[in-house]
Amino acid sequence: MIMYKWMTPPNWNPAWNFQQAELTGLYFGITRALWYQFYAPATDLLRYYQAPDSLRTLGIFTKEVFKMENFRRGFFSSLLFSSTYGLAFQTSRFYLWKDYAGGYAHEHHTVNTDWGKYLLTAAAIGAVTCWIPVPFYNISLRFEQDKILPKEFARGYRNHFQAAFTILSKDGIYPFIRGAGPLMGQAFGETLGLLFFTDFIKEKLRHMRHWGTDFPGTPEAILRAVYVSAGVYAGVFMGYPFLHLKHLVEELPKNSNGELFFKNYAEALWKSLGDTFYIGQMWNGFHGYLARAGVPLFLATWFADSIGIFDQAVFPAVYVPDPEA
Repeated sequence: MIMYKWMTPPNWNPAWNFQQAELTGLYFGITRALWYQFYAPATDLLRYYQAPDSLRTLGIFTKEVFKMENFRRGFFSSLLFSSTYGLAFQTSRFYLWKDYAGGYAHEHHTVNTDWGKYLLTAAAIGAVTCWIPVPFYNISLRFEQDKILPKEFARGYRNHFQAAFTILSKDGIYPFIRGAGPLMGQAFGETLGLLFFTDFIKEKLRHMRHWGTDFPGTPEAILRAVYVSAGVYAGVFMGYPFLHLKHLVEELPKNSNGELFFKNYAEALWKSLGDTFYIGQMWNGFHGYLARAGVPLFLATWFADSIGIFDQAVFPAVYVPDPEA
């Protein structure tokens, strides 16, 4: 039988693997801060004005976004906070993927059928790193909520880091881990889908690059756009239901009696499915979230692949004799 065991890839170096992952994490943080800085005022503007339908109206729309107060304030704080988040979370999961999945065997002339190892590797990385985004999410949430509170109730956080220090000194550790269950579920699902499907589809598309003798092959950029898009979409899709449940339980306003609409996640799950148990209810609002979270993740994954995080080293498969033969 053919056994795809782990082997040391050529030019493999844990220190360089970590540096590649750090660059990816930093790149994610910068693109995330830039995208969020534009996305928030743009969506606010679209609530009151028609979406641009030509280059001329797009230019006018963009100028109006640049004039908005929530575009011009807080960028440096968001940049530092997003970069810290990227260096903590994205670096961890991309480094672990490069360090472990990079050593599984690939062959030139066969399609790899040993996808189970990659799936288990992605799941293990998701389980190990899923706790990292939890405090970042809660700090960001408290920081944004403080902006809209009346002055007599607001703490006046100047930036995310000052907010984190104030929360820790006055409220303790609990606000940092509030709602950890669904947040960890979301991070686990996103990591599993992103890493596994990006690598899986990349390996399948590898055979489209050079088919035949006269055809120059499918351009690398087109193939990368396909498998990176598929990986990002799968990751965001698999993680979103957990955020949806968190929104139903913890973020909906209370009713007239001061009670939560859903007392726990189980109740929210069953009632959101309805009498017909329509599972699609769990993805309400998905594409809006994909537009917000998917763009920086797509750019970071593209960057990670371009510098070698998803490289698939080619090894000869190891033949292991069957003892029962």
